[in-house]
Amino acid sequence: MSLRSTQIDRRLGFIIGDISRLARREFERRARALKLTRAQWLFLYHLARQPGCTQSELAESLQQERITISRQAERLERAGWIERRDRASDRRAYHLFLTNKAERMTRRLDQLALRLREDYLAGLPAGRRHALIDDLLHIKTNLLRMEQRAKLCPDEN
Repeated sequence: MSLRSTQIDRRLGFIIGDISRLARREFERRARALKLTRAQWLFLYHLARQPGCTQSELAESLQQERITISRQAERLERAGWIERRDRASDRRAYHLFLTNKAERMTRRLDQLALRLREDYLAGLPAGRRHALIDDLLHIKTNLLRMEQRAKLCPDEN
């Protein structure tokens, strides 16, 4: 038995996946003028959200291998985008920080994202926008709870 395409098109997972892919593609198109690769601006943006994190923490946040993040950090440090610092209490790990140059770039990325968000939410009244965000955050919270329960009780399905 096959599902009609209209049934699939109205499933939340497909809709969210499609929106994510389309928004990411449009953001990449708009960000091309900044002369950063997708990997670079994602690295900088995630680091802006968690300044002082370790390379391992950033790798987890970006869902990438630690060696990939280490190599990217090395390149970004050489280009003047980030600083890697030792922490006196933990000399085994570098802690990452944006430079002033990178902070300016992340502000530009934020503005680009804001304009994109305004464009793709065009036509939705403010009240519906807020309700949509609230509903999606509720779904996210439910999924995070499921993930946490699975970590605590891995044998339960």
